[in-house]
Amino acid sequence: MALLILGSPVLLAQEKGIGYDLKLRAASGLSTNDHLSSSAFGLGLNVRYGFEWGTLNGELGYFYKPGRQYLVGFNAPAAGMPAADPGYSVDSRKNSLNQLNARFSYERAINNTWSWQAGLQLGQSKFRHEYIGDVGDTGWATYEDTYNGTPTKSVFTVNPFAGVTYQINQDSAFELNLISISYTAIEFQHSPGSPIVSGSASVPGSHLVYAGDRLEEKKRNSLHIEIGYTFRF
Repeated sequence: MALLILGSPVLLAQEKGIGYDLKLRAASGLSTNDHLSSSAFGLGLNVRYGFEWGTLNGELGYFYKPGRQYLVGFNAPAAGMPAADPGYSVDSRKNSLNQLNARFSYERAINNTWSWQAGLQLGQSKFRHEYIGDVGDTGWATYEDTYNGTPTKSVFTVNPFAGVTYQINQDSAFELNLISISYTAIEFQHSPGSPIVSGSASVPGSHLVYAGDRLEEKKRNSLHIEIGYTFRF
C-alpha cells in the first residue's frame, strides 16, 4: 500500500499560514560508541508557518537511544592487593541515551512534491550508565568488592540537521535527514581491593563506596541517518 501511495503523489502547492504536524522518527548511526545501539527512535509535535518564500518549523520532541548489556574487564588492583580473578568476579553494564529537544528549521519547496529543510536541534542530552559488580581475588581470600549505581550525565547540545521531504498527500509526508547527535558519556571506574570509605559491608543493602571510585567522561558526536513520517493537521 505504501508503494502505491508513493507511486501516486498528489501535487501540492506551497502551503501558507499556520499548520500542525505529528512526526514519528527512526534513525541509524553511522558509528556507535559506549555500547549504545546504532538505532534511535523519536517523535515530535511541530508547528509550521508557511509564507511565500518557504516554511518555518518549530518542534518539541523526544528521542531515545537504547543500549546493550555488556561486561567489562577489571582495572589494576589497589596497592598491595592481588588482581581480581575472572572466575570469582563479574562487572555488568548497560547504557542508554535520551533527550527532550526543540527543533527549528527552514523548509523550501523544490517542486510540488519535494522540498528541502535545514535547521538546529537543541536539547538536554541525558546519558544513563547502569553498573553492578561483584569483584574479588581467587576464592575471595583477600577481598570481595560489591558495587552498583545508575549515574546520569546531562549536557545541553546544539546539533545541526538537513534533509529532504516528500509530500505523499495533503495529510502526510516522508522525511530523510542527516543529523548530528552529541552527548557526554560516563563510565564507572573501580580499583579492586580498595578500602571502603562509605557504607558498611556488614549491613545488607548498604551502598558501598570505595577509595578511588570515579566516573570517567568522554564527549561524543556521531552522524545519524534519520527517516520520519509526518501526519499533518
